[in-house]
Amino acid sequence: MNAIIESLPFLLKGFGFTIWLSICCVIVSVLGGVIVGVLRTLENTVIRLASKIFIDVFRGIPTLVVLFLVFFLLPTIGFQIPNFLSALIGLSLWAIANVAEAVRGSIQSIPKTQTEVSYALGLNYVNTMMYVIIPQATKRVLPSIIGILTNLVQSTSLTVLIGNVEFLKSAQITIERITMMGSNNTAVFMLYTLVLAGYFIICYPLSLWSRNLENRLKV
Repeated sequence: MNAIIESLPFLLKGFGFTIWLSICCVIVSVLGGVIVGVLRTLENTVIRLASKIFIDVFRGIPTLVVLFLVFFLLPTIGFQIPNFLSALIGLSLWAIANVAEAVRGSIQSIPKTQTEVSYALGLNYVNTMMYVIIPQATKRVLPSIIGILTNLVQSTSLTVLIGNVEFLKSAQITIERITMMGSNNTAVFMLYTLVLAGYFIICYPLSLWSRNLENRLKV
């Protein structure tokens, strides 16, 4: 027990890394996903096809493979980036693709008659999207996006495989140290329980928020 208490600063540092990585990934993923999702609905064939390929590729590749591609491939073509940035790019590419698909589906679920009426009233494409389509689509897509972001937070634990010392890795290092000191399995169990509680603290509020949105928006 004393070993765990002494290791708390190190564990909190790993927990803070996980939270910071999660926040950065969420911001990049939501902004990028909305942009790519809107591009996917444009009439321009080239833009629509390019966004479709991006979505299909990164939705079809496992998150871990994307992380490895970013971490190992970019240095071979001259881009030396820190482990944190590799994790941010890899996780965000996967999440952007999934958020974009959710946004695309919600936009295309709005009846086309609303777009036609907007044009008839003199609104252009941008105004139609901003004032008619997107407000309605937002209500439908928010719960799905929150679910994707919850999975994204959980996936931050995979970044240990590209050298990041996040919450899970900090717990594993602590376990190795206290095992060498002769601690019993109770300490190991307590540490893994602490990790479980940490991820629960981060993810459960997102789940509650999603559930409340579904009830309030009746989606």
